[in-house]
Amino acid sequence: MTVETISFIALFLPISLVLYYLAIRSVKIQNGLLILASLFFYGFGSESLWAVILLLLVIGWNWLGGFYLEKQQTKFRLAMIVVVNVGIFSGVRLLALPALTTELSLPTIIVPLGMAWFILQGIGYCMEIYLGEVKAERNIMQFSLYMLFFPKLIHGPLIDFPKMKEQMIQRTFTIDGFTQGLQRFIVGLAKKMLIADQFAYVINYAFVQTSIDSTVTQPPVLLIWFALLANGIYLYFSLSGYADMAIGMAKMFGFQLPENFREPFVATSLTDFWKRWNITVIRWFRKYFLGFMNRNSNRDQITINLFITWLLIGIWMGFDWNFVFWGAFNFVILISEHFFSFSERVQSILFRRIYTTLLVLVGFIFLRSQSLYHTGQFLGDLFWLNNNPFYSAQVGVFIKELWLPLIVAVFVMFIHPIIKEKDSYFDFEKYASVLRIGKILGMICLYLLCLLLILLNFNIGQVLN
Repeated sequence: MTVETISFIALFLPISLVLYYLAIRSVKIQNGLLILASLFFYGFGSESLWAVILLLLVIGWNWLGGFYLEKQQTKFRLAMIVVVNVGIFSGVRLLALPALTTELSLPTIIVPLGMAWFILQGIGYCMEIYLGEVKAERNIMQFSLYMLFFPKLIHGPLIDFPKMKEQMIQRTFTIDGFTQGLQRFIVGLAKKMLIADQFAYVINYAFVQTSIDSTVTQPPVLLIWFALLANGIYLYFSLSGYADMAIGMAKMFGFQLPENFREPFVATSLTDFWKRWNITVIRWFRKYFLGFMNRNSNRDQITINLFITWLLIGIWMGFDWNFVFWGAFNFVILISEHFFSFSERVQSILFRRIYTTLLVLVGFIFLRSQSLYHTGQFLGDLFWLNNNPFYSAQVGVFIKELWLPLIVAVFVMFIHPIIKEKDSYFDFEKYASVLRIGKILGMICLYLLCLLLILLNFNIGQVLN
């Protein structure tokens, strides 16, 4: 059961909300219901008892680790807690690699859903105790809810414990807040179902074509460029869609979660982009990792700090050389922008936005490819280096079938953020009532359309097959 399935949307979420608001007079009962709902959701979502046990072990270790660290806030004690967390994370990720488990005759396991997120959440809590920002939580129920809260459990965003604790003790319930949360959830669901999932087929097709030897098949250049853009669309609308759904669901329960995406594709440098994409994760590494490193401003130390940070972010993304090289790719660009004062030297906003978008999309190839060799093959086809044709009729077929989600995606990613900046030039106040009615009708249509697609299990691949 995941957030975009009919069992979640039509059964789990409504039942959870009804039970939750029946207990509106008692925050403690509501918190207990949320813990039970989160365990139920995670158990059915992971379809593995050991994944639930692992999650509970991580919760127990970090809760007890908080007391251990509070008694004596030393780097040694903090290191012990972090090493165990990292060991759990690394061990599970390694046992999920078929090549390694086959060679060592070990059973292959599936990485539990959201493990990367709740490991960071646990380490962050202990870091906050070490830094003196918060005291160890005595109430195991409150700490469990902080770790388990199902809207953010699998896809984030991350939230600091003090901010979450305030809301676990006291939160405000309003009709407007609930309505805003519902709208945000529907927008996120539409992003995932109506946009991201529609590009899945063409991305899979293009990446499979580039993985086959060029003597067997030669994918056209335009198809690879289209897949490059489609892959960026898929990642953005999937991840930001999940973030919107999490923030929306949290609002429906009276909680406020931090934003995780802020119009990243109008960024004017890669440095700017990483202040807008996966905001809470990048902030976590800056606060809890860079905060403990030598902050000397000389070039060598800055380079070392940035290199280690992006190496760790790459490993956090996945245990594969592709992710390590993706981290290295970002490091090289970011350090170059820093030392060559890119934003000051290049004045053209349009050029900087095109440059940033191309670098981001090329970087995303590492996250999708099966290996470094496959990444090289894709780049070769992209830049017309493998004697592949420039165009084929299949490109036109894909564009014909995907023209509507493509236009919507391009508008949302590149045009709408610029229009928002110009809002002051337009007077929308006199149309407020009409816009409000239109928004409500639009949300209803989006929701019904998403439900229809879920019921039909529809995506563009069914049309093209």
